[in-house]
Amino acid sequence: MENPVATAVHTKPNGQAALLRRIWRLHFWVGLFAAPVLVVLACTGLVILYSQPLDTLLNRDLLVVSQGPETIPLDEQVRVAQQHVAADYALDAVTPPQDPGRSTQIDFLRPTAPEYPNGEANLTQVFVDPYTGQYLGQRSQLSGLVGWANQIHRMFGNDGPKVQLPSLGHLIAPSAYPAATIPVGVGNLWMELTAGWILVLLASGVFLWWPRAIQSTKPLLRIRWRSGGRVRWRDLHALTGVVIAVILICYILSGLTWSRYWGENWRAFASTVTPSTEIDAPSTPAKMGDYDRLGRRIAWAATDDPVLASDPGTAPGPAPLGFAEIDRIAKDEHMVPGYSIIPPSDTTTDGDTVYGSYTVVNHWPQKVSEQRTLYLNQFTGATIANATAAQDGALSRLTSFGIAMHMGNQLGWLTRISATVACLGVLISVLTGFLMWWKRRPKGGTGLPRNTNETTRAATPRGAVIAIGATAVTLGVLYPIFGVSLLVVAAIEAALTAWRVSQADGTDTTTATDAGDDAVPAEADGEEAGIAEGGDDIPAGAMH
Repeated sequence: MENPVATAVHTKPNGQAALLRRIWRLHFWVGLFAAPVLVVLACTGLVILYSQPLDTLLNRDLLVVSQGPETIPLDEQVRVAQQHVAADYALDAVTPPQDPGRSTQIDFLRPTAPEYPNGEANLTQVFVDPYTGQYLGQRSQLSGLVGWANQIHRMFGNDGPKVQLPSLGHLIAPSAYPAATIPVGVGNLWMELTAGWILVLLASGVFLWWPRAIQSTKPLLRIRWRSGGRVRWRDLHALTGVVIAVILICYILSGLTWSRYWGENWRAFASTVTPSTEIDAPSTPAKMGDYDRLGRRIAWAATDDPVLASDPGTAPGPAPLGFAEIDRIAKDEHMVPGYSIIPPSDTTTDGDTVYGSYTVVNHWPQKVSEQRTLYLNQFTGATIANATAAQDGALSRLTSFGIAMHMGNQLGWLTRISATVACLGVLISVLTGFLMWWKRRPKGGTGLPRNTNETTRAATPRGAVIAIGATAVTLGVLYPIFGVSLLVVAAIEAALTAWRVSQADGTDTTTATDAGDDAVPAEADGEEAGIAEGGDDIPAGAMH
């Protein structure tokens, strides 16, 4: 009796079937690698997306107050907060209530807090009732559900072990970026690497879904619920993936712009190619990025902006204004409620003192139109500069727009809804992918794709190989971390292939052991191929 496995091996697959088989194999393994990160990003992304209502619900005793007839002076509220932290804690920022029913938030920085970029400063947030001056309590900025979601979503940022990687900014503008390397947290680097492979996952998934003659009876935009089993999960997996693919690609690309490594290099490139309008005013050694915190983050394009200096005038022993007066000016300037007031920082060098300014920054994330930093003379309250997104370079504005879309702020509830759909779609895709694998795995087997053999590789259209190779090289150049990983994967694949060839040397190449992923009986091949390209109705013979 003829061996069906041997028959399948000796029957040459057509070009399209061979290509689909190889793309499916890539899609499967990348999905297996990226699925855990996708689940983490989707779950934590949902928390961050609705962080304000969640925070209010979980910390009502700290955030919500009963409105009174009048508030006590803001400076008195700051003094109350200072009484409940250690004397060596530095006042970092004051956030007046964003609406009448909210508390005042005063942030402090412990003396041992790491400085950016060596780590993320974990602020101590103190809350005071603005109507009674009562101390309501305090918390660590990174504590609780929302704090932990922020930590995990960025894989703990630059906290923990770090590696030093070359700086593109130093190569193109050494004076602006004197450091030759960038310290990058291992967790953040892993997230950046996975983001590159998620792009491959999405592209390969769309390719497998794309209509073609070999899958003419495959439904594209409907789900065969009555078919049950793997067919139903395949349709749901394919439709969900295609619906959210464009959104997810935009989220990955925008998210990479403020990753620690690629994001910093992109910042240097963007500011060099399309520089922002410089503010003609004396500045201090500090930069806005020095005040970049979770919960009061500085807008992406403003991170490298210098903190401007205050002119003390000719009066001896000038006294800075209080927070109450600065708050009044901020309201008169129509800053968005929820803004933070950063106190001035003075620097003395060789007996000469450079006086900093009060910096009022709109809460981040925000719409690009709300991106604004107000620099106020600490002695007179005069406006030194009013920095908005309009002064940023074109690439910086585009990046800020992408980030605002990513955070669900740019178009209000429309972007909030699209972000929610994307997060839920990711969870559905991962779940249906697991169910598809569970339904298709053979009894006593794993159901994992086998190695591609020489027959399938030879049948793959040369044009497709060139196009995929060019795409891989382009992605590898644009995202070097991904490029390095691609080289590693290619080397491992080549080594495994060489090992299998050496093991198979002198043996019968028609056996299932040596035949690789083409060693599938013709009558079963439609089942395996159906997962690949999302078509359960491919004729078995079409794959051979």
